[in-house]
Amino acid sequence: MLHLITFNRWWDTGKVPEIYLKPFKRKLFNKILKFLDTRQIILIYGLRRVGKTVLIYQLIDYLLKIGIDKKYIFYFTFDEKVASLKELLEEYAGLVLGKDILTAGKIYVFLDEIQKLKDWQEQLKLFYDLYPNIKFIVTGSASLVISKGVKESLAGRVYEFVLPLLSFREYLNFFGKNIPQIKNIYNFSELKEIYLKRENIFPLFFSYLKTGGFIEIAGEEDDFKIKEYSKSILERVILGDIPLSFKIKEPLILKDIIELIASNPGFLLDYTKLAEVFKKDKRVISNYVFYLNYALLVKVLSNFSGSKFSSGRKLKKVYLASTNFIFQFFQEKFFDSEFIGKIIENVVANFLKTDFFWRERKNEVDFVLEDKMEKIPIEVKWKEKIKTNDLKGILSFCKKFNSNKGIILTKDELKTEKFGSTELYFIPIWTYLLHI
Repeated sequence: MLHLITFNRWWDTGKVPEIYLKPFKRKLFNKILKFLDTRQIILIYGLRRVGKTVLIYQLIDYLLKIGIDKKYIFYFTFDEKVASLKELLEEYAGLVLGKDILTAGKIYVFLDEIQKLKDWQEQLKLFYDLYPNIKFIVTGSASLVISKGVKESLAGRVYEFVLPLLSFREYLNFFGKNIPQIKNIYNFSELKEIYLKRENIFPLFFSYLKTGGFIEIAGEEDDFKIKEYSKSILERVILGDIPLSFKIKEPLILKDIIELIASNPGFLLDYTKLAEVFKKDKRVISNYVFYLNYALLVKVLSNFSGSKFSSGRKLKKVYLASTNFIFQFFQEKFFDSEFIGKIIENVVANFLKTDFFWRERKNEVDFVLEDKMEKIPIEVKWKEKIKTNDLKGILSFCKKFNSNKGIILTKDELKTEKFGSTELYFIPIWTYLLHI
């Protein structure tokens, strides 16, 4: 009983301890509020240290403030050892509710780090079906475990939410800078309004790249602390989370692959060459990249062909999940003129809702966005002056796929330019990131 009280101090005080709450609320907070009255399980997962536990406490705080009975809100973290969910719920019912759960009103049960409970998906399914009056809200850091469990056992019983790293807009909001929403990225009157705030926004862009969207180190200036923070995350996932689900004989190779990607974000995956580098079978390397992707440590893009089936079988590009991971390995050259462009490309990949790039012969486009039946090519050009030759790839894409618009993400240029029937929008990268 003692450990349950320790985790649920509101049973005594009626409120969540201030130390557990943070004043800044993520964008996902308001989205989840809309699902609290639904029957289905709410599942929140993502990288380690993105703020899932804080989000849970903020949701509990919200429920208490709208008048939910304090004893009908139950929190537990599976960082603590427990034999089963059955044992946990029986102890809660007997010692806290003093009645059978089915005879109680609606109960909110928050379960943190659910992947650490053996056969968690089967246990959760059982008690979801057994107790229709329980609203389960669960989190997990090992996204690979979570995803597998949902697909295997909880189809139709769960709403999945990924808590991402801080977007650039959230990062600015964190520091009290409230920037107007960009409703239409092609409306230059809106973009110009944002651009006029450049002096207040642009300096924060580079600190954002270093900390990579991790809220706990937002604003941290000590480079050593920033590097140690990302190192601890990578080690926990590579040595802990991934081996938890997959039989991996040499997990340190995962770290070597991460470092290789950090050296050249967005490089084309060639499993034959990687197999030679690591002296392993290429199927082993392919599996390792799959594990990293499943764990949300990397993002893999496919070569766009117009057909999702054929795109999945073509060339692949790979980026890291956070630019902070790049900083860990390559602090010395992080802001070098020849390297920063790849870092900028990586941060765009992190937040752009696409799974595609395009490459054909000598032409290439960094990203392809499918928006309302349109195919919009997006090219990152971090340079002082963009020349006509720099536009060869994006114009080739527009011609091949009959696209009448494309986006060039620039260092500072804001303009439009017409090339035949194609309109190219030149938008500063930091401005565009405030839109996605």
